[in-house]
Amino acid sequence: MTKAQIAVQAIQEKYGTFDPSKLQVQRWQYYDNVRLVVSGTNRLTFFSNPIGSVDPVSLANKTLEEVNIRRAGELDEAFVIMALKTEIAILPMSRQPVGVSGTTDAIIQSLTPVYAALRNLYYRGVLSVSYGQKQYIQIEQPFQMCPPGYGPGIKAITATGAGAFPPVSSNLRPSNDPRDVYQMTPPIMVEKGQTFSAQIDFYNGNTPTIPTVGGANVAVNIGVTFDGYVLRPIQ
Repeated sequence: MTKAQIAVQAIQEKYGTFDPSKLQVQRWQYYDNVRLVVSGTNRLTFFSNPIGSVDPVSLANKTLEEVNIRRAGELDEAFVIMALKTEIAILPMSRQPVGVSGTTDAIIQSLTPVYAALRNLYYRGVLSVSYGQKQYIQIEQPFQMCPPGYGPGIKAITATGAGAFPPVSSNLRPSNDPRDVYQMTPPIMVEKGQTFSAQIDFYNGNTPTIPTVGGANVAVNIGVTFDGYVLRPIQ
């Protein structure tokens, strides 16, 4: 270390707002949700559009609800990945385009072909995660192997009231049991500032075409979550 670096370190230790020589371990998750291309795509790329940037598919600014990294392909703190989670989520009706949200029977009837297309997506893809220039993670069928392990579970949908609706022929609900989450063995330690990339590739063809509902494209988000522990200096 140079004399200047030694001096800065001494000042930091005495007057700084945190002690760099001591760390605290906190449970944390880094996540990113990207909008699915309804016409089909051969790759989904994650953590390349940080909070505040524009999602290239939805053309909307990404909020903290969708992503919690501040720099593309870089984590804010040192992080230990303990588990991996993926999710396929149809956005709530209030956030769907007018043609979709205005369909009164969307859950019972209109979304049936959408769930059928997403079911085909559920058994496809290869998730790859690389740090620097080296690939550390490769998982086939990530939506099946790496369920979110949270959220509600739908057992049955029953039509009530006036009108006759056909039964739901297809429904998609990945496991919400935390025991099914993909555990990293061994865990992966990611240094602060280390660049990384994550993508799901579909080598045997594009993702299924998502049918329109009410003349509008259905908004579907695909998510990847790194679950583990962040290492921060003690203040």
